[in-house]
Amino acid sequence: MSRSVVAAMTAYTLELREAEVKLNQNESPYDWPRALKEQVLARAVERPWNIYPDFESSGLRNALAKAYGLTPENIHVGNGSNELLAATIGAFVGPGTPVIFPRPTFTLYEKLVTIAGGLPMPIEFEPDSGLLPLDEILARANEDAVVIVCSPNNPTGGVLPEGGLQKLIDSGAIVLFDRAYGDFANDTFPALHPRLITFSTFSKAWGLAALRVGWVAATAENAREIRKVKLPYSLNAISEMAATIALENRALRDANVQRIVSERERVVAALRAIPRIKIFPTKANFVTFRAQRSSKEIFEALFARGILVRDVSGYPRLANCLRISIGSPEQNDRMLAALKESV
Repeated sequence: MSRSVVAAMTAYTLELREAEVKLNQNESPYDWPRALKEQVLARAVERPWNIYPDFESSGLRNALAKAYGLTPENIHVGNGSNELLAATIGAFVGPGTPVIFPRPTFTLYEKLVTIAGGLPMPIEFEPDSGLLPLDEILARANEDAVVIVCSPNNPTGGVLPEGGLQKLIDSGAIVLFDRAYGDFANDTFPALHPRLITFSTFSKAWGLAALRVGWVAATAENAREIRKVKLPYSLNAISEMAATIALENRALRDANVQRIVSERERVVAALRAIPRIKIFPTKANFVTFRAQRSSKEIFEALFARGILVRDVSGYPRLANCLRISIGSPEQNDRMLAALKESV
């Protein structure tokens, strides 16, 4: 029989639907250039497939260290940042550890904390201001606690107030900082600190969601603790090759981020002009809004018009809310036209 805490949980899942315009998972609307894909495949063809990947993922860790001014000892890579979040929570959260996080946020955090036996301490907040509830988090944070924060926050798009990350570190808590959407907020990669662990992904701004590559940056001491929990060989050789080539082509990522941010601002302005909805300020590659009409009805009306978005109304404090990823200009135009007919 399963553990009672697991038996009481629901699995993290997503309903499988197909649509002509897919704007439900915060993916980049821009596929990787064929020439870069062929570079990856050319390297993969030359490599023996009967041999395990490099145990240390040295090539990618070295490339990340060079790109971000770190050393390989500060970095782990894995099968998406979710795997590394699970490993880190396993290393730093034990039975009864208080874990503070704003809510609504990425639901996987609370699941992983619960599985580890930690004590979830959600800070409920309203997303209207576009800021995360820093003061409320600081009021509970101390040296016995772990804080998890995603900035920009999924699914609301809000961010920490300026200087907020340093204030969280100064609270004495261990801070798990998820910057999956940080590139869209033009954030600065934070300096290493003994109480800070930073998670990044190649899925969003880099446009490599299909290959599942994440990485975590920490002091060498904290990285050693994470390694004790992290699964071995969790990143396959082909994904490692692709991420390494991506780092050699950062200008492509930067150009795509600029296009997406420009489109975000255009879409936000257009959404503000639509009656019966209220958008939340966003610094991510998506926008979330609350509607007067049932979000489930709007979701189905959009789907009937070939547009797939995310119904986030099941999150705390997000009743009648939908989240829409920023797509290409053509996708966004089609979504806006459909939405005007659906609200």
